[in-house]
Amino acid sequence: MCRSSWSCKGHRHVKISQQAPLPRGIRAVQTSDVEAESSVDDVKLHGEQNGTAEGYGISVSDLQRFAELAPHEVFAPKTGFFVSAAHLATLLQTSLSAGVSGGRAELAARRQALGSNSLPERDQVSFWELIANTLEDFTIVVLLISGVTSIGLELAFGEGDNGWIEGAAILAAVAVVSLVTAVNDYEKEQQFRQLSALVDESHLTGESDDVLKHADLSPVMLSGSKILEGYGRMLVTGVGENSAQGRILSSLTQSPPDEDGGLRESTALQRKLETMAQQIGNFGLAAAIFSLTAMAGQFTWSTFFVDGQAWDYKYLSEYLRFIITAITILVVAIPEGLPLAVTIALAYSVKRMLADNNLVRNLAAAETMGCATTICTDKTGTLTQNRMAAARMWVAGRDYGDLTRLLSPSVDMTYAGEDDSSPLGLDTRVLSLLTSGIALNSTAELRPGDDGQVSLVGDRTECGLLQLASSLGADYHLAREEGQVLRAFPFSSERKRMSTLTTQPGASTSGALCARLFTKGAAEILLDHCSTRVAEDSSVTYLNDAEKQQILQSFAKEGSLRLLALAYKDVMMPYPSRGESLDGLQAESLEQGLTLVAVVGLEDPLRVEVKHAIAQCQRAGITVRMLTGDNSTTAASIAQQCGILDRGVPVPVIASMPVSTSGQQDGKMQDVLVQTPDADDRIAASVSREATSNGAGPSSSAPERVGSRGDEGPSSDASDAVLTGPEFRQRVLRPDGSIDRREFDALWPALRVMGRCSPQDKYTIVRALQGDPDEVVAMTGDGTNDAPALKLADVGFAMASGTSIAKEASDILLLDDNFNSIVNAVKWGRNVYAGITKFLQFQLVVNVVAVVTAGAGAVFLQESPLTAVQMLWVNLIMDSLASLALATEAPTDAMLDLPPYSPSKPLLTPSILKSIVGQSSFQLVVMYLAVFHADALFGVPNTGLADGPSLHYTLVFNVFVMMQLFNQVNARKIYDEADVLGGILDNKLFLGILGAEAALQVVIVQFGGDVFSTRPLSPAQWAACTGIGALSLLVRAGLRLLPPHPEVQDAQQSDR
Repeated sequence: MCRSSWSCKGHRHVKISQQAPLPRGIRAVQTSDVEAESSVDDVKLHGEQNGTAEGYGISVSDLQRFAELAPHEVFAPKTGFFVSAAHLATLLQTSLSAGVSGGRAELAARRQALGSNSLPERDQVSFWELIANTLEDFTIVVLLISGVTSIGLELAFGEGDNGWIEGAAILAAVAVVSLVTAVNDYEKEQQFRQLSALVDESHLTGESDDVLKHADLSPVMLSGSKILEGYGRMLVTGVGENSAQGRILSSLTQSPPDEDGGLRESTALQRKLETMAQQIGNFGLAAAIFSLTAMAGQFTWSTFFVDGQAWDYKYLSEYLRFIITAITILVVAIPEGLPLAVTIALAYSVKRMLADNNLVRNLAAAETMGCATTICTDKTGTLTQNRMAAARMWVAGRDYGDLTRLLSPSVDMTYAGEDDSSPLGLDTRVLSLLTSGIALNSTAELRPGDDGQVSLVGDRTECGLLQLASSLGADYHLAREEGQVLRAFPFSSERKRMSTLTTQPGASTSGALCARLFTKGAAEILLDHCSTRVAEDSSVTYLNDAEKQQILQSFAKEGSLRLLALAYKDVMMPYPSRGESLDGLQAESLEQGLTLVAVVGLEDPLRVEVKHAIAQCQRAGITVRMLTGDNSTTAASIAQQCGILDRGVPVPVIASMPVSTSGQQDGKMQDVLVQTPDADDRIAASVSREATSNGAGPSSSAPERVGSRGDEGPSSDASDAVLTGPEFRQRVLRPDGSIDRREFDALWPALRVMGRCSPQDKYTIVRALQGDPDEVVAMTGDGTNDAPALKLADVGFAMASGTSIAKEASDILLLDDNFNSIVNAVKWGRNVYAGITKFLQFQLVVNVVAVVTAGAGAVFLQESPLTAVQMLWVNLIMDSLASLALATEAPTDAMLDLPPYSPSKPLLTPSILKSIVGQSSFQLVVMYLAVFHADALFGVPNTGLADGPSLHYTLVFNVFVMMQLFNQVNARKIYDEADVLGGILDNKLFLGILGAEAALQVVIVQFGGDVFSTRPLSPAQWAACTGIGALSLLVRAGLRLLPPHPEVQDAQQSDR
């Protein structure tokens, strides 16, 4: 039992009425959020016996179901629960007036039986579990089998001293890949856990209407709710993981067995690479079997049938050599550098994304963003700055238009100065009235920070008004010092205004108190309470209905503005006697016959970089959709400003602004947004089943958008660009909650803005978009209610200022809550694809040429021109270094010139295949000449390996490596770019690796000896090998003459 007034944790702002000690009801915002300590221990519930918690008259499960009942069912006899709050308190052995009695032992017993007020943490995956997960990769498994088999055969039958090196090196490669993957995953998890402990998790954004709470009629309130009016006591019925929000978190952290630690199933890129690895492995296996069959067949035929030799055990060594050669071909064919390249590309991207304010929690999300076709984003704080600033003002009969052009951009840094003049030329008495009306009728503060910036403390709309006063040259601190508050009438969601009664220095007489009432509120409502207005010379003149309508119409074009009217009234009253309070004064009687001072249009300004970021998304083929709780007029206006919505699309207009639905136009400084009243109470159900909405509540039957789609049947037109949540549900959801696919397919291509969007609407639209196989959906969110949609989306972005449950459900955390960071994530995601494609373009040429060379040599020469140790250098060392060099190039803006990578399209595009086939053909021709015509190519005899390391095969090995080094330079470009060397000097890592590879090759050739089967080469021979390798650059230039890939044509057109 909580003995204090309705409580909340964190940095909540709670409005508690001071009018009545025993209010009939408490009005609260139902937010379905949970706020608990960030460092908690898992809590196990014990002691439920005979259906009840040990020692109590009710079970924990019944308490949970009690919280999920509709208001009219809570104390209804048919539900079989409780008859009253007192009955419930008796069962819980507590008192409605005194709370829990007893000491620490009593509290410990309650914690044991009923649970602790803490949320369970997700189980942390151990380092060894991460290593075990890496060994499930198909390529890794094949490598393990090949390595063990190679070592076993060599130890059992081999005669050479170095035969075991090949198998050992394969196992070493497996160890490197596993360790790199596991270390990266482990560090990523640790990094996120550290951040979670540092981030302020008190932020709450429940986009819901205010709900009246009554002890008998509607007694259940979820933790995290904002108290707007009234006060009372709270009987706690569920804490921690037993609360509604705790169950949401539990459902989010309970992943299927194949999703250990919240990591999702393999992504499109991983599945493509697994398929490709299997295909390459099959190719290598076929080549190995063919080579083994050819070598063994030729030897058997010539030895036993042609020469007529009798069987002897000495021939086993020949067959063993054939087997080892076949295994070598298989090992060469398997792209062991491929998993390492994927790991390096993702790890590098994740690390660099952190510098771009993207903390990647799910490693695969970094790659998935390269396929993103749709970004569903919230408005407040993501597209906008999450602050209110005065954009337009009408004051003392004059419309000053766009204030951003008239006021200094540095107003946020200053207070009033020595000069009393106003930048707008306002009369000093008008400015004084305006300043007093702002300062005395608000509680916000502007405090100078250590960094020279102003810190905004309090409601952001009030802060915006204070900044306006400061920019006009006024000192609101002085106004507060001179005025004394007599009585405050707090904001009411019914009245849509707030007032403060203050003293008027020097105006009182001995027999009467002259007070001044300052009122601010929604303009369309407060104007009806004004009968006069202030003129430019501070005199008072009559205000008629026509002028009121004209004032409102002058702001009508600015659909994104929140209109606040500021007014005052002088009141004469007798001095209160000693001990007498002013609580008996009624706001309704005082707030009549007001004098209008100003109408201010405030807006949440767009982030400076948002327009450019939206344009970049559109250029990249990504559709941005705004899903917000704001009304559709405001949302559409903001969408047009940032480029989400074309200027030609008509902005919907709210036909009228009644008190019950004008939440966006209210004068209250809370962002109270309207959605279906029962939405938030039912969020937990949307985790375990498909989210639906039954349209309950007034908002579902009264869509805001004026006009209709017409009766032409399903179609996608301009009117579908802006919808409200109720409209969307009415059109897309069937009565049973399932999606009408035909209607949705007709609607979603044009949809750009959804106003009054509930969390269930977000879940529904993400799920429906994913029904299209070509759509990859990214989603942003910050509230607990957004968690199901974040988890469902292909990539979920949570705000760093969001709730802990939203962050747990996300894949990527936006550390700066900035949409521009999402664009950076898109570039890095595409860069992962580009890095893997570059490596494949290089790797497959190496594999094809090496396998064909080894296989042809086995068939025609009874031996491979490239020894096992030489191919080990090429496959393990060189490929691993190449993966590091090619997978770590930083992205450029040019990546946004291409459409998203399609999950359904092959990874190897015609352009890449052209390069692979062309370079492979060139290298095979060179290898044929080097193996069979060395005398003509190098001026050395064709000696093979008959007498140990030969100059002939050393040249074959060296020219093969030189061609790979130069083709590694080619592989940096995958879009047929003309300048193959463009940007190479900026990539120090690539240059360093390329130089290291060349240096190691020199050492191996000159000093490898018997281990690498090489002999030293002369400078002339080195020049010949290098010159032949450099021809790869000319071959690429020739391949560019062939028709480019269609994607390249699109990119070139985009550049133009």
